[in-house]
Amino acid sequence: MQTATNADRISEFAVWVGAASAAVVGGCAVVAFAFGDGLITLKYVLFVVGFVLFGLGSLAIQPKSKRRDRERITLDTDEAWDVESRLMRLPPLRERTIPFEERVSRNVKAFVTSLVVLGVSLSLELVAGVGV
Repeated sequence: MQTATNADRISEFAVWVGAASAAVVGGCAVVAFAFGDGLITLKYVLFVVGFVLFGLGSLAIQPKSKRRDRERITLDTDEAWDVESRLMRLPPLRERTIPFEERVSRNVKAFVTSLVVLGVSLSLELVAGVGV
């Protein structure tokens, strides 16, 4: 069985987070421009969605509880999602084989995606000057 290098794992992690962040920001942009006032609405929608993702991600990365009756929030499954299989065909990952078990946890990826989405919301305010 082939093992993945740390560079392979990091590149898969970066592609996953980048794709998820782009999808969230793009989806929020469509909603904001269709139903709101443009950039100001986008900033607020990104903040709310990023905050919700942050909450889910932070709960998901918590270690297992010692109490067995407690249900744990997680995004991890035993097999890859269809989207993940498509991401593995993108140029930085096309030539690499990374076993599913050796990839970075989806819980960590979702948490980092929330930070990127919140960062885009913050940059709209601080860099682009989008404010009330």
